[in-house]
Amino acid sequence: MLKSLVLGAILGGITAFLWSFISWSFLPWHLIQYRSFQNEDEVSALVSSHTPESGIYLLPMGSPQQGMNAEQKKAAVEIRTQKMQKGPLMFAAIQRGGFRSFPRVLLTQLLYQMLAALLLTWLLLQTAGPSYARRVAFLAFAGLAASVIADLPYWNWYGFPAAYTGVNLIDYTLTWLLAGLVIAKVANTTKPQTA
Repeated sequence: MLKSLVLGAILGGITAFLWSFISWSFLPWHLIQYRSFQNEDEVSALVSSHTPESGIYLLPMGSPQQGMNAEQKKAAVEIRTQKMQKGPLMFAAIQRGGFRSFPRVLLTQLLYQMLAALLLTWLLLQTAGPSYARRVAFLAFAGLAASVIADLPYWNWYGFPAAYTGVNLIDYTLTWLLAGLVIAKVANTTKPQTA
């Protein structure tokens, strides 16, 4: 089992990483989902002057409710609800220090893909007897499930575009279908695994 876990993590992670690199670097489907601001430098200056620290920002967020009585909290929620209904809405991840080094980000992503492949290999090893095709399908559906869990709530709550969400659903499924072709080979579950 340990050999299958190690091989699944390494080879599956590398396969997922390579597909993700191709998907984001050479296929147009991710980047065409992004829009640019009309005056990027002006927006950047405005964001810098109004975000005291890196983090997740939500617009409208409303004022902090600490120290408010029940009536004040109710009024604050009502104001925020009206602003949300009027728009605009924004969900933003702000990195005030800019982007880290590209090689470091790529290496970190590879390690995350290997961790995901390790977890999926372990899940696959908990099954016994499915054919190679069913093992691959199991991993592809696991990728789809991960995207459903992560992406659909953002589409629902924060208004992420349907096309952006759809691309992610397809891409996660393809990523783990392709990695699944490798993982299912090295994590053969035709015989029950022993710890």
